[in-house]
Amino acid sequence: MKSILRSSIFRTKNSMIDLIKQKGINPQTKQEIYFPRWTRVATTDNMSLAGRVARGETFSKGDVAGVTAALPEYIIDELLNGNAVQLDGMGTFKLRVSGKSDADKEKVTSAGIKPEVVFTPAANLQSRIQNEAKFRFVTKPSKDGEQDAEDSGNGGSTDNGGNGQSNTGDGEDLNV
Repeated sequence: MKSILRSSIFRTKNSMIDLIKQKGINPQTKQEIYFPRWTRVATTDNMSLAGRVARGETFSKGDVAGVTAALPEYIIDELLNGNAVQLDGMGTFKLRVSGKSDADKEKVTSAGIKPEVVFTPAANLQSRIQNEAKFRFVTKPSKDGEQDAEDSGNGGSTDNGGNGQSNTGDGEDLNV
């Protein structure tokens, strides 16, 4: 299958992913530790992405924005019909449910079920992020994107402070 999007569209600049060294407590040893935490500077909306796609392809910005705006409704519909939704090159959406378990079959009811949408990134998406990500530690994120860098490193994982546990570093919006 021919890729619709060209990789050159995505390489507008050689940017770094900013991390801060966040203080925490190791739950096992109760010692103070530091671990990397991603600093999300902004959130890109579908109109911004539509503009980028339109610049690199033959689609209009309105067409791309229309598809991205309509897509969630169709994904929800498919999930509610019991289907997983696989978007080639992006990943798969599926439902996961949790609820209270009990030895008595009659006590397990639909009232206690909590559905959750789970997204699993496609292997190529995950691989590109792992292989191409470049990190730098900053002491304080700033509005203009210029940070005071402590040190820098390239790609891959970053030590989690030696506590034997993973930190996802989900990030947080920083509007400093």
